[in-house]
Amino acid sequence: MNYYYFYYPNRTPYPPVSYHPYVYGNPHQHNITNRQFPSVDPGMFMNSAKELEVMMHSASVLLSKMAQSRPFSYELMTAAQESQVEKVQSLIKTTGITLQPKVEYTPSGLRLTFEAPPENNAAANCCTLSLKLRWS
Repeated sequence: MNYYYFYYPNRTPYPPVSYHPYVYGNPHQHNITNRQFPSVDPGMFMNSAKELEVMMHSASVLLSKMAQSRPFSYELMTAAQESQVEKVQSLIKTTGITLQPKVEYTPSGLRLTFEAPPENNAAANCCTLSLKLRWS
């Protein structure tokens, strides 16, 4: 039972609204109809998407190898846990992917970061694909 009305029968539990939002509109809402947007040029966006397609293909080939080959995964995990950078890179190269990822190890997993190749000046720093894989 709400005892507020018992002690204060002529008062509402909340202060009255000084405006009616449906009639006057919400004063806190910004008027977005007058905003000016820059012209749209999808060129860089499309280049990023093309570069990501290449990165995703390389990532897909590498992930397929990791998922299907137990000996490959065992060697990769062992080399990563022992911080054998060259061995990890050479194992990744044996998969035949064209784009080599940047590899970082943690005690609980592996982080692979694919970046656009520096040869493509137009696509440099356009996009990044990061994969995190856990082993414990």
